[in-house]
Amino acid sequence: MLVTGRALAVSVLLSAMAASATALAADWQLGQRADYGRACYRTVQNPYMYFGTKTTYGAVAGNDLQTPPDCRPMQVWLVSRHGTRYPSRKKIEELKKLNELKTMITAESTMCPEDIVAIKNWNTNLTKDDHYMLQRQGVEELKSLGARLKRQFPQIFNNPYTEANFKFLTSHKRRAKDSATVFYQSVFNQNPENELPIVNTSDDRFYLYKCKQVEDDDDDTKGQGEVKKFEDGPLVRSVVSRVSMAMGLKQNLSYENVSLMLESCKYEKAWYIQSRPAWCAVFTQYDFEILEYVDDLKYYYDNGYGNPIGESMGCPIVKDLIDNFKNISRGKQGPLGIFYFGHSPNVLSVVARLGIGKDNIPLLSTNFEQMKTRKWRTSFIDPFASNVIAVFYKCRDGNKAMILLNEHGIPMGKDECRTCPWEPIEAQFNAITSNNQTCNLNMCKNCAALSSFNLVIVIFAYLIHLLYI
Repeated sequence: MLVTGRALAVSVLLSAMAASATALAADWQLGQRADYGRACYRTVQNPYMYFGTKTTYGAVAGNDLQTPPDCRPMQVWLVSRHGTRYPSRKKIEELKKLNELKTMITAESTMCPEDIVAIKNWNTNLTKDDHYMLQRQGVEELKSLGARLKRQFPQIFNNPYTEANFKFLTSHKRRAKDSATVFYQSVFNQNPENELPIVNTSDDRFYLYKCKQVEDDDDDTKGQGEVKKFEDGPLVRSVVSRVSMAMGLKQNLSYENVSLMLESCKYEKAWYIQSRPAWCAVFTQYDFEILEYVDDLKYYYDNGYGNPIGESMGCPIVKDLIDNFKNISRGKQGPLGIFYFGHSPNVLSVVARLGIGKDNIPLLSTNFEQMKTRKWRTSFIDPFASNVIAVFYKCRDGNKAMILLNEHGIPMGKDECRTCPWEPIEAQFNAITSNNQTCNLNMCKNCAALSSFNLVIVIFAYLIHLLYI
């Protein structure tokens, strides 16, 4: 994606996504009242589906994969998060507490009888062996993605698999390796003969742990300044109050217990897209929107523009993309496909370096209402199986490239084209990726010192912004 000045060319994409979200929420909103309404979840036509990084891929995916007329695809480059998974071992154990919480519903509950019955009948059959494993829906997501790529680019995928033709690299985690294997099986109609290559710890393109980057773990939401302030603030407290009243309680539940209800709701909706997860019924749409912002704040300060090195972390992997396309543009031999499989930070490092989803003002614990139309929305940027795909074409009128986020074509350049001349893209990113002294993760040696100034830098930038508007 190309950045024109300070403006980002993703507004069309994210506006369309926001419109889709509004449309899907319309039925819910029909029953809204002064207390934000409590529609009967079992019968609502289009239940809310936007749950940050636990959003199911099908709820936000596009269908812009294509080959323009008079063009031939020469190379496909992909970085993908693993598909829908099960929770962590710790979270699986915590979810069992919901069996106790469901007995607390009283006759004063404001939920409809159908929803109360569903919660009373709820149970979990998860075991510690499910810990972070790829779930059946996750298998289908990567299988379908591979099938779509193969169908749209037969010139690429009708070639036999060889290590020269197709490059794979995966995280060492089981869910990422399984996702890569399912994708491989889908595009080549066979199992890999050997284990697919696993990233080396010295590889700055994909091994981000030297920057203290976690993957996409359930249990890493503690201690972040703005996240903690928001969780302790009036909006989240109002969610806790509404959930407690929905259950007919005289005293408020703890935020931790409400979070467990949300986790059950999120996961079950991702696993079974057409289902009506029991615990979703305790929340209103407004509750979901508030709690979605918790995820957005978390990843904004971990992997996005709220982190002073957030954009820099993506330089090595974006350099890989630019260098591969540059070689093809100069007539050099290169692989037909390059495929990386990992976790949220891997996808988000590319997103941030490409300038996708960047707002003019920072996300803060105090500006939720102001940021209702924010571009940094992880439900749309980083659902399960999120991906960035880039395709290099040789066309009758020159070399072109297309970059897609979750199969939505990203508008690029001044003309906001979807399939654009390659040369301006190369020129734009050469300035960033050609400096080997800065396009690496050496700055992460000072990561701890930088993180202590993180919020100060963001707020200072915001104040400077206010002086100029």
